[in-house]
Amino acid sequence: MGGRSGSADRRCVAVAACVAIAAACTATSPPPLPPRRVAFRAAAPAPSPEHDAGDAVESLARPPDLAAAAEAPIRQERYLEWTLTADALSLYFWLEHPYEVYGAAPMMLLTPLIHVAHGEFRSAGVSLGMRLALWGTLYFADRLAREECDAQSGDICFPVGTLLLIDVAVSSVVLVDAFILARRDRPAEEWHRLPALGAVAGADGRRLLTLSGRF
Repeated sequence: MGGRSGSADRRCVAVAACVAIAAACTATSPPPLPPRRVAFRAAAPAPSPEHDAGDAVESLARPPDLAAAAEAPIRQERYLEWTLTADALSLYFWLEHPYEVYGAAPMMLLTPLIHVAHGEFRSAGVSLGMRLALWGTLYFADRLAREECDAQSGDICFPVGTLLLIDVAVSSVVLVDAFILARRDRPAEEWHRLPALGAVAGADGRRLLTLSGRF
């Protein structure tokens, strides 16, 4: 009995194995996935000869102007030592020749010429006008002094009012010329010795950064 039941169990196991193998062989696989679609861009139309010529002309066109480089700062330059020296010498020459026409010529012309030498033509014109007015004022002061001396009695005449008028007139012209007119605006000299940062346009239209300096 024991041997017969063991052989029966072996048969059952063998039949079950055969059935499993047959089921595996006859089983159907799932359907394959659909192929992936790739979206291609539409081909660009071939450029015409006229279009190629236009692109070539545009590439050779002058690039737009770049921004102007920064300018040097403006500084005020004074040259009053020249005008003061010229006026001092002119007054000394005039006092040495008070009754000669040429005695007043340096006082009238020397300082305006200094303004012209420094490129300040407007200041030269104003200075010349003031000195011509000074000449007229001194002529009027001379007549006033004569009248004042004629009104005084005695051999010694000291026209205080006339001398004060002459002193104020001459001092005003000299000081205005030296401290107001004797100046000019010029770019700072140190600016040209500093490295300058700029930009230039290349042949292909690209902008290039440049660094330059003067020594």
